[in-house]
Amino acid sequence: MSVHAFDMLCRAVEETDAGRTDIARRWLDKLRGLITPEKVGDDFLYLLYHDALARRLGTHQDERDNLYLCRFERPQIELFDLVAEHLPVVTLAGRIGGALLADHLAGRETATLLSVGIGSGGQEAAVLAALASRGQAPGRLTVIGVDPAVGSLHQAERSIRDTGVPLDFHHVPRFAEQMTDEDWDLVRRAPRPLVMNAAFALHHLRDSASGADERNTFLAKLRDAEPDGVVLCEPDSDHHRVALPERFHNSWRHFHAVFRLIDALDVSADDRNAMKLFFRREVADIVGTADDEERYERHERAETWLARLREAGFRPMAASAEAVSEPIPPAFVRRDPDSVRIGFDGESLLAVIHAVPAHG
Repeated sequence: MSVHAFDMLCRAVEETDAGRTDIARRWLDKLRGLITPEKVGDDFLYLLYHDALARRLGTHQDERDNLYLCRFERPQIELFDLVAEHLPVVTLAGRIGGALLADHLAGRETATLLSVGIGSGGQEAAVLAALASRGQAPGRLTVIGVDPAVGSLHQAERSIRDTGVPLDFHHVPRFAEQMTDEDWDLVRRAPRPLVMNAAFALHHLRDSASGADERNTFLAKLRDAEPDGVVLCEPDSDHHRVALPERFHNSWRHFHAVFRLIDALDVSADDRNAMKLFFRREVADIVGTADDEERYERHERAETWLARLREAGFRPMAASAEAVSEPIPPAFVRRDPDSVRIGFDGESLLAVIHAVPAHG
C-alpha cells in the first residue's frame, strides 16, 4: 500500500473531524479503490480503518468488504484464544504479570487477590497451578473478582477452584468504576496480603458524567485499602482524551506494529487474518465511534499510568530479573526501572507495571 493511500486515509480523518462528511466520504471512496484485502499486509489494516470511518459517517458498507471479513469471522473468544496462544507480546505480558503476582502469593498462609476484569480467570488459575506444583500455593486464598459479565465470574471461580487451592471467591458483577462502598469495604476487610491484578482492564474506565477522573478515583480508593502490591498490564498508546486526528495517528502506529508482528509469525494465513480481525473491534471503537462518550478502548501511554499510580500514593518498582521472561522472537522485552515494556521492531506495544504503596 502506497504512501499516497495513507495520505488519503489521513485526509478522510481530518475531514471527518472537521465535520465535512461529504468530502470525507469522497476520500474514503478513493481509498477503497486502492484496497485489495485479499493481499497479506497493510491492506487488511486499511480495510479496518476504512470500515470504521465509514460506519462513523453512516456510509453503507461495500458488500465485498463484509464478505471478505466474514471469511475469517470466528467467535470472539476463539479469536482471543488465537491471540493469547500465538501473539508473543500477549504471551509475555501474561507470564511476566503472573510472575509478579506469584511473588506476592507464594507461601502465604492467607492472601487476597483482587482481580479487576477477571474474565474467565485463566491468568489467575495459571499462577496458582504453578505455585501449587512447587508446593508454594497460599494456605487459603480469597479472590475478589470484578467483572460485569456474571457468566465470566462463574467460569473464573470454577477455573481457580480446579487448581485445588482452598478458596473463598467473592463475585463483584460490576464495572470497576461502579464498585460500591460495600465492595470496597470487602476489599479493606480481606485477609492480608492483598494484591490487585488488572490485565487489559483499567483502560475501559471512562470519566463520569460529572467530569470526575474515574481512573484516579479508583486508584485512590485502592490505595486506601492498603494493598501489598499492584500489577497492571496495559497497551502502551494514547487513545483516551486526544482529538480524533491524534487518536488516529497513535492507533495507526500501534496497530500497524501489531499487524507487522502478526505477519512475522509462523502461523497459517487464515490464522494471521483471524488474529487481525480480533482487533477490528478496537479500531472501530477508537476511530469509528461518533459519540465520544461511548468509546471504551481508551488506552493511555505507560508514562500516564505511572504518573497516575504515583499521584495515588504508589511507588512503581523495577521487576526482578527472575520475573522477566526471555523474549519470544520477534518480540522484545525491555526491563525499565519502573516497568517492563514489550513490543516489536522498536515500538513499545504493552507495558507491565508493578507498584507498591509509597511511604513517607
